[in-house]
Amino acid sequence: MMPINNFNNTRVKIFSTNKGIKVVDSPIKIQILNMLEGHTSEADIVKETRKSKSTISVHLKNLIDDGIISFKSHPMDRRSKLFYILADYIGEIYPNKIIFKSPEIESELDSKEQLLDEVFKQYRSLLLVHGLQLEPLEVETGSNIGKKLFDSFEYVNFNQFLDSVIEKFEKLQLGYIKVSSEKPLILKINDCHECKDLQFNMPICNTTKGILKGIFEGYYEKEVSVEEVECTSKYDDCCTFLIEPLNVNNS
Repeated sequence: MMPINNFNNTRVKIFSTNKGIKVVDSPIKIQILNMLEGHTSEADIVKETRKSKSTISVHLKNLIDDGIISFKSHPMDRRSKLFYILADYIGEIYPNKIIFKSPEIESELDSKEQLLDEVFKQYRSLLLVHGLQLEPLEVETGSNIGKKLFDSFEYVNFNQFLDSVIEKFEKLQLGYIKVSSEKPLILKINDCHECKDLQFNMPICNTTKGILKGIFEGYYEKEVSVEEVECTSKYDDCCTFLIEPLNVNNS
């Protein structure tokens, strides 16, 4: 199943706020939001965007009024403000729809497992057909599952922990994991349940990413970054995940 048109990287961000769902489609506002991973001053935003202070002030006010961002006083200068994202980021819309053919239903759907698997594939495909990428929600869903899975693991060292992850993935038919590297930790998954037989020319295994995130955050007891660097959906040989604990010395 090849994409009918080329993937468009222009994105519209979707936020859940205390005022409801808000969609941001202004390139300048999106640029501002991309800077607000932490706390950022208006002066830094003006410098980075190369826009006038008055223009940035208007955009910041609009984002505040929409409940998407907020601010606090700068600890080093009470006259200055530090801006940060207040709302929950829930996904993206691609203005030029990612038009794909939804996958054909090839299974006879003779079991509950086959039915649920097909529901998942069709739902994911329809989201992408309509230009919706809900990665944050999908990762969070997977993370909640991963945390629950971690509670069932028994191990005494890191290698036994990895064996538990591999066994659990196989038992649940999530895919077959091979440890490609331990430092950095790279896991390669064959027959990934999430993108098997799907071709969207982009990484789409966000639930799997979340499951790994939840599992490894349980192990490290720290926030963990999980990046899907290869995906069979974009014609790679397997799905590859780079897993890195944040602010922790790994042994």
